[in-house]
Amino acid sequence: MKEFLDAVTTRIQAPYFGYSILAFLVLNWRAIFLLLMLDAPANERIAAFEQETSYWTALVFPLLAGAILAILTPWSRYVFEHLSQKPFAMRDRLQLNADHQRTILQTQLEQARSELFGQKEEELIERARRDEEIATIEDEEVKKRLVSELAALRAERDELSSQVKSKGGSVNPDVLSKESISLIKAAAKNKTGTILAPNTFSGKSINAGDSVFGDQDAKSYALYESALEELEVQGYVKPKGSKREIFELTNKGWNYAESL
Repeated sequence: MKEFLDAVTTRIQAPYFGYSILAFLVLNWRAIFLLLMLDAPANERIAAFEQETSYWTALVFPLLAGAILAILTPWSRYVFEHLSQKPFAMRDRLQLNADHQRTILQTQLEQARSELFGQKEEELIERARRDEEIATIEDEEVKKRLVSELAALRAERDELSSQVKSKGGSVNPDVLSKESISLIKAAAKNKTGTILAPNTFSGKSINAGDSVFGDQDAKSYALYESALEELEVQGYVKPKGSKREIFELTNKGWNYAESL
């Protein structure tokens, strides 16, 4: 008995018979309502059911409707999938493009962060090397004065770097010091856009284009050295080589120089 009921249930759940039953209910809803809800003896309810139905509505039309719907359903699915294929593909393409752009942005941010840490490491190494050079000066008075001046300039430079970061590193003429502007203007006059800063104690100076800066005394040199560091931190120049004696204007530096 259980196997018989399972077989009947499986047959009813088949698309064809399901559509046929649905069509039967739609065509004979009034007769079914009277059969179930009429307050009368059973024979009167059956008579009312038979009066509202016919051979066509009870058997032929439901079976025919089930067959038509069973045939049309796969075709309707095919048409729907065919029509929706293009918008789904466009949606997937947009999602892939968004993921691609996000990956590129993350890569650029990681690269910029890596370059920033590299510059910080080079700066720390350069500061340590300069401190070692200062330690070799025999005149204690000159040494103390130079150490004090360098400490003040470094503090000013660090404060300026913090201001630049808080403003997003945007190109703003008010951020650059007048010494930095002088260096970038002089460097832009040369087609190579280079700034030379040789690391020697005798006759120290910074050469940009045809101009020479910081050759008056140690304080003057430290001032323009700090200005060069300022340009590097903000991305207007970049060093060439590991010795950090030659700097060249970046695209940002050239654009800024042209706006002056």
